[in-house]
Amino acid sequence: MPTYFAHIDDVTPENMDAGDGWLITEFRLPFSDRQGLGTTMFHARFNPGAVHKKHKHENCEEIYYIVSGNGIAGAGGTTEEIGAGHFHHVPADTEHWLANESDVEPIVVIGWYLGAGSVASTGYVYMGDVTEADFEGPHKGYDVGSLVNHTDVAPADMGKIDGWGGSEFRACLGVAQEIFHAASRAVYRPGESFKPHRYANANAYYMVVAGGGRAGVGDEVAAIRAGSCLHAPAGTIHWFESTGAEPLTMIGLQEGAGSLAAGGFEAAGEIPAAVD
Repeated sequence: MPTYFAHIDDVTPENMDAGDGWLITEFRLPFSDRQGLGTTMFHARFNPGAVHKKHKHENCEEIYYIVSGNGIAGAGGTTEEIGAGHFHHVPADTEHWLANESDVEPIVVIGWYLGAGSVASTGYVYMGDVTEADFEGPHKGYDVGSLVNHTDVAPADMGKIDGWGGSEFRACLGVAQEIFHAASRAVYRPGESFKPHRYANANAYYMVVAGGGRAGVGDEVAAIRAGSCLHAPAGTIHWFESTGAEPLTMIGLQEGAGSLAAGGFEAAGEIPAAVD
């Protein structure tokens, strides 16, 4: 049977090799080829001083989102200060790294290796230490890939999207950056929802970063909270409903389509009533 739901707390941390640059505190894979998928979704925690040294993935693109914390990241030989709210697209075969220079605050990251179901199949290549010069900068931005903070993206007009009942949707990566995947941030105030819908042309992945509620994927319905991860294969009906005391905030990824329209968005009815 397909696995549509996972929670970070229930996923065993991977044993990554520090000799290959993985000086990360925790690295978990809620979705990967272990569930028969061709893309890997990951969740990483960098405690103060942790770093993922210089490396590249020869066979796949990477997209990640900074849930919380601040640090320094590099891509293609240039560096930038990054923090909560940043989406980063790293093209295939591009050297990149991420470090937490804070003395007190961790960095929490979620992301995807697109088109690779495991770390090994990404074509991972370790490329060496992050140097003092890398840390010192100057940090002027990237020459390759895309770095976008959701706070710098205007909310989209979702009025014509059938079934949309949220308060905010920001399309942060996608066709505007000539990327053939779409990364977004959606907010649903208590009582708001996104009714059943599907993407004919895209696999959808989500993670809850705040709030809670209910969600359905296919025939499965589950309670969701911060740390919940969802996967809806192309053509699979799914929906979300915010039922907590604070807004339900979700990071989403459409794999294989750079916009809702390109994903083949289709509305698909009403949310089923909750069963006591």
